[in-house]
Formats: sequence, C-alpha cells, structure tokens
Amino acid sequence: MIYTEMEIYKLMKAKDLTVEEEIKYDIFNFIRMIKLNKKKFITASFDSEYFGKLPMTFRKKEGQVMGLVTATVNGEVRKYLFNDEGYEPLDDLLELLNAIN
Repeated sequence: MIYTEMEIYKLMKAKDLTVEEEIKYDIFNFIRMIKLNKKKFITASFDSEYFGKLPMTFRKKEGQVMGLVTATVNGEVRKYLFNDEGYEPLDDLLELLNAIN
C-alpha cells in the first residue's frame, strides 16, 4: 500500500473501519508522524508499541531501509514490512519469493 495524505484523510473520516482498514490507518498514521517530525527514515530507529483497537508494534534499526510492523488480530499476529512510502504484508512478499524459486 502506498502512503498518501489523501488516503489517510479518507480513513480518518470513515466510520466502521474493517480490520484491514484499521491496520492501514494505524500504519499510515505512524508513517505520517515520521514525516511530520521530519525524520530521515533510514537513519531513524523505532521500537514502538501501540495499544489502540489492535495492538501493534513498529520496529526498525538505524540503517535499515525497511521496518517491521506486527498487528495482533483476535490472537493472530500479522506482520508487515514498512518504510516512509508505504507498507506490504510480509506473507505477500514471501509468496513472491517462493514463486521465483
């Protein structure tokens, strides 16, 4: 999913978000905070926990080009890779890798 200000504002105004929309909103909001704080993504590190509707963690070490988000949905842990431009479900990227091999 590519981050855009328009998409986050659309999600802010929406009512009754689906689980996937809630995850999208929370990840996009985290990206938005990175941009508002004018952090350089690659040189930044994150070790944040979010306890909203869905518990989430945002982790990234300095120098890495991607970070890891975990979201817990009804006891199931979902993982996503993110950067300051957007995010992807980790399972989708692993499927792509397996299709290549």
